[in-house]
Formats: sequence, C-alpha cells, structure tokens
Amino acid sequence: MVILLTVAGTLSFIDRQILNVMIGPIKRDLGGLSDTEISLIIGLAFSFLYTFASLPLARIADRYNRRNLIAAGIFGWSAMTAMAGFANTYWHLFMARMGVGIGEAALGPATTSILADYWARERLPLAYGIVATAPFLGTGIASIVGGPLIDYLEARPQLSLPGFGEMYSWQTVLVLVGLPGVLLALAMFTMREPARRQAPGESAEGYSTAEVWAFVTSRWDYLWRHFLAYLCLSVQGFAFLTWVVEFFVRKHDWTRTEIGISYGLIAIVLGLAGSIWVGYYAGVMIRRGQGDAPMRLTLWCTILLAPIAIIMPLVDNAYLALALVVPITFLMAMPAGLSNAALQAIAPNRMRGQLIAIYLICVSFLSYLFAPLIIAMMNDYVFQREDAIDLSLSTLAAINYSIAITGLALSLKPLRKHLLTAASWSKS
Repeated sequence: MVILLTVAGTLSFIDRQILNVMIGPIKRDLGGLSDTEISLIIGLAFSFLYTFASLPLARIADRYNRRNLIAAGIFGWSAMTAMAGFANTYWHLFMARMGVGIGEAALGPATTSILADYWARERLPLAYGIVATAPFLGTGIASIVGGPLIDYLEARPQLSLPGFGEMYSWQTVLVLVGLPGVLLALAMFTMREPARRQAPGESAEGYSTAEVWAFVTSRWDYLWRHFLAYLCLSVQGFAFLTWVVEFFVRKHDWTRTEIGISYGLIAIVLGLAGSIWVGYYAGVMIRRGQGDAPMRLTLWCTILLAPIAIIMPLVDNAYLALALVVPITFLMAMPAGLSNAALQAIAPNRMRGQLIAIYLICVSFLSYLFAPLIIAMMNDYVFQREDAIDLSLSTLAAINYSIAITGLALSLKPLRKHLLTAASWSKS
C-alpha cells in the first residue's frame, strides 16, 4: 500500500514538474513568453482549481472510500497531462494545467488519512516519510527523463500525429508522461480500504464544516505557526525545484541533459535518504516520549539548510554549486512527511482529510502560485535580466528560511499541549 501511494505521489510530481525542464522550449514555441507568463502556467494554472477542489474532495475522503477517490484522481490528472500535450496556445495549456490540479487535489487528503489507519502512531512518521519522497522522486525522474528527452526531440524534426498534425518537442513529452497514469489508476484497486480507527464517540457521518472550523480555531495557536513555517518552506522548496534546472542552464551554460541527469540523480538518492531517515528517527523520538519530534526535527534541519541555500546560487563554480545542491536536497526532503505526522497526531479520524485540505489551501495554493512567480518577477522586474536568477534564489532563501525558523521554534509549546488532548481521547 505504501509503495502504491508513493508511486502515485511520484507520478503526480512528474506530471506537475515536467514543465520545469521545458521552460525554454515552451516560451519559444508559444510566442516568446516572459518568465512571468510561463510561471503562471506552472503555478497559478495548477494551484487555482487544486485549491478549490481540495476541501470538497477531503470531505469525501473523510466519509467514503479513499482508495476509489485516489484512483479517480490519478486517472483525471493523467488524462489532463496528456491533453496538455495537444495545446497550441498559451490559454489552452493554461486550461489543461487547471485540469491537472483538480485531479491531484484528490491525492493528498485521502493519502494522509488512509495511512493513519494502516500504521500505529509511532511508526506513522516513517510511513509519511516514505510517501513524502514522491516530490523528489518525481522531480528527479522528470529531470532525468525530461532533460535528455527534450534535447533529443529538439534535435529532430517535429513528430506528426494523424489528426493532430506536427507536435513540438514539449508536447510529445507531455503526452508520454501522462499515459502511464491510466495503468496506475487500475493498479490502485489492488489496495484494500482499511477500517477507520475512530476516537471514542466519533460519528461515522464525520464532522460538519462548522465543527471542523471550531476544531481549527481551538488549535489556532499552534496551526498558524505550523502553516506559516511550512508556507515559507514550501515556497522556497518549490521555487528551487522549479528553477534549479534553468539556473544551471542560464548561469553555468549546462545543457538540459547535463543538469537533468545530474540533479535528477541527486533528487532521487538524497530525497529518498532524507525523507525516510527523518521519518524513522522521528518514530524513535516519539517512542522515547518526545511527541513534538516532527516539528523539532523540522526546526533543526531548517537551521542547517538556510545558510547552504543562501550561498549555493552565488557560487561561481558550477561543480561546487552542484555539490551544495546535495545537502540542500537531503535537508529539503525532511519537512513534508513530518508536517503530515504532526497534523494527523492532533486530529480525530474523520477530520484528518479536511485538516490536510485546510493545510493545502493555506500552504500549497500560495506556494504553488508564488514559488514559480516570485523568482520570475524578481528576474523580470527587480533585477530586469534573466541571468539574475542566482540573486533571486538567494534572496528568497534568506527571507523564507528566517521566517520558517521563527515559526517552527514558536510552534513547539502549543503542539505539546494539543498532543496531550489527543492522547486523552484514546484513554477515555
């Protein structure tokens, strides 16, 4: 089950991140787009309906069969990714990306909820850690496959399909990466839907919107700090994942094949290592009685990450910059699974999907929108040149990690208070 959900998450990130290795060709073939215009396709187009669909789909996840919801979502976003390959205008590609967002909105809340019913609390951080490798596996595979594939297709005549005519290199790539999702959607039916482990007195009908909102406001002293810290971590993380390939192309004159394979391997190996190790170690700390381990470990890794992420874009030597990408990727892989573990630990069963949806609305929408856009706008309007991407990445890292460290440090005390309340449910 964990393997299937990790594959699903990986495929979702391949489908959403594949555009990042094709920024140059898409800008050229759609009429010479600016960095800001392409960033809106990568960010706003995906995140807009993703956000609005998250809460309704989370309510379905909290009440009905989560496996079937995940299968439907996989089929939907994969079909829309393939359809994006037939877009010939800016707005056609924009609309197709909106469709990808709707499908992927089904995955997060249902996955976090279903995992919590499969795994005991002290092992849950490891489960989330494994599934949280998906962004790095997806980005790595997209980079390894997408970079060389786009270079290969760029060097050859355009592919021609009956009924559709000639296709640009990036259009062919989108069709190829979208189709495997249909098979994965069918494979999800080999996974069983687990019984829900509910708190005493918890209704099988779930919670109303008013009850969910009352829960959130009662824990707001912790949640706003969690959301703020993870918003900054997410913005910086997705900005890095979106622009790292283009950074090496623009600043160090690497080909997309060179940086695609190099960063792809780093993302896969270090993303796996960081996320799984921290999930395992968080479980060890929880068994020792340190319930706040997920947020405490996130704080530690962010303190280590900040100076490296600020320095890396400013290094003149390309190989030294790539060497610094190694610890950046290892440390960036840690927070995602820890966030889910912390949120699920304080929520009743049939509210878990909706709490994750609220988190996604507060964090993911803004990060998906602003992560590509901020760097693009800094390039276009602040520094007014494309090769200022190094200054943009470094400046954004300094701002985001400073805020995140503060929010994480302030979240530990209220988290411990709400963990005690959640622990009392199992004793009542």
